[in-house]
Amino acid sequence: MVSEAAGQRVPGAEVRRARPAMGTVVSVHVHDDAPGATIDAAIEAVFAEIEALEQVLSTFRPDSVISRINRGELHLLDAGAEVTEVMDACTWLEHHSEGAFTARRPDGSGRLDPAGFAKGWITERAARQLDDAGLSHWYVGAGGDVITRGSPAQGRRWRVGVAHPLTPGAVVATLELDGGAVATSGTAERGRHLWDGRTGDAAHALASITVVGPELAWADAFATAAFALGGAGLTWVRRFAGYEALAVTLEGAIERTPGFVVE
Repeated sequence: MVSEAAGQRVPGAEVRRARPAMGTVVSVHVHDDAPGATIDAAIEAVFAEIEALEQVLSTFRPDSVISRINRGELHLLDAGAEVTEVMDACTWLEHHSEGAFTARRPDGSGRLDPAGFAKGWITERAARQLDDAGLSHWYVGAGGDVITRGSPAQGRRWRVGVAHPLTPGAVVATLELDGGAVATSGTAERGRHLWDGRTGDAAHALASITVVGPELAWADAFATAAFALGGAGLTWVRRFAGYEALAVTLEGAIERTPGFVVE
């Protein structure tokens, strides 16, 4: 929070910034009692990292590395460490989901589209700028993806609402976190934009699925894969230690794994 009159930040108060990125709005909230210049520089570094990684991985930017690969201008093996890391993770996810997760377009073109892993990975990697600046109490949100550290205030925990995919403005659950990540895949924000790699059709067996766990990159990827898996998604998420899930069916019923704790 900034005092407009004095031009000085209130020590320990929340500092919040938000910008459009990755097809959604990314918001950064810092609750550290730290110099204003340190906080401001760290937040700017978060947005700069997101921009840099979008230039590599976005399928919507014609000059991105992924777009150049898809046009045949660059070989995948020459694309750099970021693309290699993301595509290796996507290959692993495809194998372990028996093809439900895929990083290729379902239109038969074979074009790369690693968004099912890249969004959470980009957000988590960018948020490391806050760690690197020595900040310990922060929250970064990108659409349905959230990563946190520390707490918003002494004796309090981060509260994250899970949007109801069938009732705009409503939530299906509220989570309290002492750090960690939450990611949701579904139809609430962007409609039917996820597909089942086994069939090439839009995934539509669930309205949404939310995964909570220690790392945002994997929580987001597991949510995407579980959404594609449909009714088997919850059971599938339980394979991975530290990750739990909540699903909303097309009829509005709520199902969750035993370790998914809500307020």
